[in-house]
Amino acid sequence: MADEQDKSQQTEDASPKRIEDARKKGQVPTSKEPSTAIAFTVLSLMMITGLGSWLGETMKEMMEAYLSGKIRLDTTTEGVQAMLITIAAEIGKILLPFAVPIMLLGVLVTFMVTGPVFTFETMKPKLEKISPMKGFKRLFSTKALAEFIKSVLKLTLISVACSIVVSGLMPQLLQSALTAPQEIASLAVDGSVKIATLAAIIFVLIALADVLYQRWEHAKSLRMSKKEQRDEYKESEGDPQLKGKIRQMQMQQAQNRMMADVPKADVVITNPTHISIAMAYDPMGTGAPRVLAKGKGHIAAKIREIAREHHIPMRENKPLARSLFKQVKVGDEIPEELFEAVAIILAEIFRLKQRR
Repeated sequence: MADEQDKSQQTEDASPKRIEDARKKGQVPTSKEPSTAIAFTVLSLMMITGLGSWLGETMKEMMEAYLSGKIRLDTTTEGVQAMLITIAAEIGKILLPFAVPIMLLGVLVTFMVTGPVFTFETMKPKLEKISPMKGFKRLFSTKALAEFIKSVLKLTLISVACSIVVSGLMPQLLQSALTAPQEIASLAVDGSVKIATLAAIIFVLIALADVLYQRWEHAKSLRMSKKEQRDEYKESEGDPQLKGKIRQMQMQQAQNRMMADVPKADVVITNPTHISIAMAYDPMGTGAPRVLAKGKGHIAAKIREIAREHHIPMRENKPLARSLFKQVKVGDEIPEELFEAVAIILAEIFRLKQRR
């Protein structure tokens, strides 16, 4: 029940991290049908082209030799065994040069479907692989049912294809006992070509459908619940609440450092109540006036409070306060376009200090 409930809650698409983790474990959408389809397609093309003609003629010559009696048959047990070995060797010499490239091409197509996967995870021994209960579940799983339906479908379609070809050749087959061995061999090769062509078409269609199904099934198996998404986000990005607390602490520390610099200011420019900018200027230095602290709302009120405690003069200038707040960061010098407005205020402040 717990597993069914978990499955019902997995309504979200898999994240890139989950897909990558599954790939590292060797869990990728795989299908054996493309390699089979490629094998039958290449075989049928070979039979249709000149290469296939050579293959067909070679096979016909071999069949003709055995059917016409040119090769003396030994009906003893040893003789039959030797004959079967000889036939298998001759067929192998004919088909092996074509079978190896077809196998390599099938492996290449499978590689293109699944993509590069290099992992030893699937080779590790796991108890669930030998668990009778797990094996029973896999035996009656949706994947096993799909594989069974696919096998029955392939068997049915190939049987239908063979019956269509054989029924079309039936009149010639009925008369084959009265024909020459060359005609029987030609009839067998012709039927093989037709069956291979139909099988290639059937397997290509099955391969396309199976690849789409395997990808859908793989994506379905990797679906996540909303809780899994939140847990993965926390694991990769960190707990949002913890990150918020850390960010708040950092802001608080930066604000405390800024407030500690307010007593060093020469003047505080206000808006008058919404914005406060604490500035300092060293007449003996070469730099421009520098912003030591700035803030809005309660931070601005705190800057004014510290300024009053340390007898720092405050001047109200709404346009200048807004410009300084928008354009200048804490610790930076003021821009050139604000020199004149700031210089007037600082000149007044320094004159008052000299009088005192």
